[in-house]
Amino acid sequence: MYKFKRNIHLKDRSVEMWFGLTSKSRNQHSNFTLYVLTEGPDKPFSYAEPIKSGIPSKKEAERYAITYAKNLLMQLIEREKEEKKEQEGENELL
Repeated sequence: MYKFKRNIHLKDRSVEMWFGLTSKSRNQHSNFTLYVLTEGPDKPFSYAEPIKSGIPSKKEAERYAITYAKNLLMQLIEREKEEKKEQEGENELL
């Protein structure tokens, strides 16, 4: 498995994420599968969760990994904002 790290920057946040890539070749055409690693590759309990398969090139897989990570980070930021609003609403009721 080819493992690579990307630093994802979104607004005022930055996150380091590890990804893995495997390939299967058929008739001179590669077919890549992209994974997200739960921890760094040297950690003993790191787990590779598949994200997408059937990607035709390594470059496209790396681009998809960045897009996936940015969307994930955006969702986390939005969730934090919603939780803060809920907490503020609860505090006003008390």
